Amino acid sequence: MKVVDTPEKWAGESAVILYKHSYYEYTNNGRKRFTPSYTHQRIKVLDKAAIEYFSELNYDQNESYGTIFRKLFQDNTILGVKIVKPNGDENILDIKSETVTQDNTNKIAIPGLEIGDVIDIFIYEDDFLKDGQGYQIYPKVENVLSARYPTLYYKTTIEVENDFFLNMETYNGAPEVKEVPTDRKATRRYVLEAEDLEKNDFPRWFYPLVELPSVKFQVTFAFRGDDERDANAFLSKEEASRKTKVTKDEIVNYYADRFDAFSRGDIKRVRKYLEEKGIINKREQIVQGFYFLRHQYFNKFIELVVMSENGISSYAQPCDGSFLLLTEKNFISYVAGMAKEFEIDYDIIVATADYNGPIDDLLLQSNVTYGLRLNFPKPLHFFDLSYHAQPEYFPENLEDTKVYVLSVKNNRKIEDAAFDRMPKTEASDNISKESIAVSIKDGFEGFDVKRTLEYSGHFKIEEANRRVFLKDFLDEEFVHFDNNHTYNCKKRQKDSEKILEDKLDAVYAKIKKNRIESMKERAASNFGVDKVEDYDYSIIDASRYSKAPLAVEDTFVLGDDFVKRAGPNYLIEVGKFIGGQVQIDDDERIRTSRANTGSAKTYEYSITLDIPDGYEIVGLDKLQFDVGNATGSFVSDASVQNGKLTVMTKKVYAKKFFEASEWSSMLEWLDAGYSFSQVKVMFKKL
Repeated sequence: MKVVDTPEKWAGESAVILYKHSYYEYTNNGRKRFTPSYTHQRIKVLDKAAIEYFSELNYDQNESYGTIFRKLFQDNTILGVKIVKPNGDENILDIKSETVTQDNTNKIAIPGLEIGDVIDIFIYEDDFLKDGQGYQIYPKVENVLSARYPTLYYKTTIEVENDFFLNMETYNGAPEVKEVPTDRKATRRYVLEAEDLEKNDFPRWFYPLVELPSVKFQVTFAFRGDDERDANAFLSKEEASRKTKVTKDEIVNYYADRFDAFSRGDIKRVRKYLEEKGIINKREQIVQGFYFLRHQYFNKFIELVVMSENGISSYAQPCDGSFLLLTEKNFISYVAGMAKEFEIDYDIIVATADYNGPIDDLLLQSNVTYGLRLNFPKPLHFFDLSYHAQPEYFPENLEDTKVYVLSVKNNRKIEDAAFDRMPKTEASDNISKESIAVSIKDGFEGFDVKRTLEYSGHFKIEEANRRVFLKDFLDEEFVHFDNNHTYNCKKRQKDSEKILEDKLDAVYAKIKKNRIESMKERAASNFGVDKVEDYDYSIIDASRYSKAPLAVEDTFVLGDDFVKRAGPNYLIEVGKFIGGQVQIDDDERIRTSRANTGSAKTYEYSITLDIPDGYEIVGLDKLQFDVGNATGSFVSDASVQNGKLTVMTKKVYAKKFFEASEWSSMLEWLDAGYSFSQVKVMFKKL
C-alpha cells in the first residue's frame, strides 16, 4: 500500500501511521518448523516533534524497535528503512553504516528527515526449529490496535498449517477476525483489518488490554495426539478450527488431574519438622510448613545455581542429599498434600492478572495464574514460590479479580468450577512508612540523611525482592532450619570446600555491591537529584516468617539541590524530603478511562530536621495540608520543638480501581501532595 495522504481531520497531528501490517506464518515440512514474520509500516511526519521522535531508532537483541513496533529477535532479522519525499523520491538507508552501538543498544540514525516525509519501515524475521516433531508453544501476541499516533489502516494476518493450533480473538470493540481462502488445502489464513483508528495517549494507571480494542493470539504446534495432551495450552478439538474462547467445562477438564495432592510419604520431611516443633494448630502447620518447604525445596538450591552459573562448581550438592526442587506446578501439589494430611479444606484457583482483562475473556493458557486457597475463616492463598514469598500475601494483580474456583472433593478429584472473587486489601494493609532524620551541613551546603523504612502488605514482598540480599537471607535460613551450606556439610571443613565458600562469597559480595549501587541510584531518583554520596544500607528486620513489616535503614549525603540563599537567610525545599510526588500535567486532567493504582495503600512520612543555631523557621503554615474525599487523601502537619522541625505527612489511595468519574476527586489530593513537595520554608537568620 503506497498511500501518502492523510485525512483532513488529522492535519493537526504530529504524525499519522498510514499503514501497518503484521504478518505471521507457521508451517512444518516434517523436518523443520518455519515461523517467518514481518511488520511493515508507513508513517507520515507532520511536525518537528515527530521529526525528533523518528530521527533515531533504538533497538537491541530481543527488544523492540522504537516504541510502536512489535518485539522481535535480532537473530535472523532483516531491517529495511526508507524515506519517501513528498515528490516521490526515495532514500533507502544503509542500515549497517547508519547503525551505532552504544551501551549495548543499537541506534539507527534517520538523517535528512523533514516535515511531510514518509518513513517506510520493514522488519522481517526468518525463524525455524529443526525438529518437526513433538510440541511447541510459540510466544503469545497481545496488541492494542491504536497507537500514540492515529492510524489510517491496520492489518494483522496469521497463516497456519495443519498441526498448528490457533487461539485468536479480538476484544473491546475491535473488528472481527475473518478467515480468507488460501491456495493450499492444508493452510488457513486469518485476517484482522481496521481503519481510521484514533490515537491513544496511554495515560498513567491504564491497562490497554482492558480498555482498548485489541487482539490476542497464540499458536501451538502439536504433531500427534499425545503431544496435544502434553502441551500446556487450551487447544481446539480440531486443529483446523480457530479457538475463540475457553469454557468452564474446558477449565475443569484441563486442570482436573494436574494438581493431585502429594502423598503422605512425599511430605514426610515437613511432617517430621512440624512434629519436632510441636505445632498442632492447623493454620500454623500450613504457615510454618510453607516456610520449611520454601527453604528446603527452593531457596537452598540458590547457591548451587550461583556456583554453576559463575563457574565455581557444577557438581555441588545439598548436604542432606535432597534434590526435590519445587516448580510452580508441584509446589501447588505439595501444599495440597499438606492440606490433605492436616485435613484442611482447599480449592484450586484459576485466575488471570487484572491487566490481562477479565477471566470471562480468558483464551491463552499462558495468561493463567493458578494457586491454592485453604479455606480457613480467613483463607490463605498460595500462588507462587519465590525467595521471599509468604502465606499471608497473594499477587497484587489478582486483588478483587473474578476467578474460577475448582472444588476439590475427597482431597483429590476436581468435579466442578464456579466463579468467585479474590479478596481485596485496604489502605491500612499496604503501608510504606519512612522516618527521615535530616541534619543541615555547615553553611547549608547539603544534608546528612538517615532513613528508617518500613514496608507492609504488598509493599513488603516487592521491597524484600529489591532490598534483601542473597547471602544475608540464605545465611539466616540455614541457621533457622538447622541446615548446612553445600560447602560446609561436615563439622570439619575441607580445604577444597573452603575454596568453594570463598569463591561463592566473592560472587555474593559483587552482587551485593551492585545491589547497593542500585539502592543508591534509587535514593537519588526518589529525591529527584542526580546523585547522593556516602550511601550505606542495612536490614533491621527482614521479617521473613511473620506479617511484621520489613524494616531497613539507609544513610547518605544530599547536596545543596534543595537550598537557595536569600541574603543572610536560606530557603529550603522541605517538601522534597518526602520524595517525588505524582504531578498531573494539563493534558492529563480530563480522563475517560478507569485508573488502576495497583491496590489501596498508604504512604506515611515523618521528617525531623535539625534547625541550625542562630536561625528560625518562617513559613511553617505552608506545610499544612488537609485534603480528602472518598477516593483518598493527603494530610500534613508541621511543628517546631526543641530545635527541630518535625513534618508528618500521610497519603492514602482509598482503593485499587477508580472510575473516570472519580478522577476529578483524585486530583484534589494528588495535587495537594505535589504542592506539598514544592513547598519552601525560610531559615531566617536571627
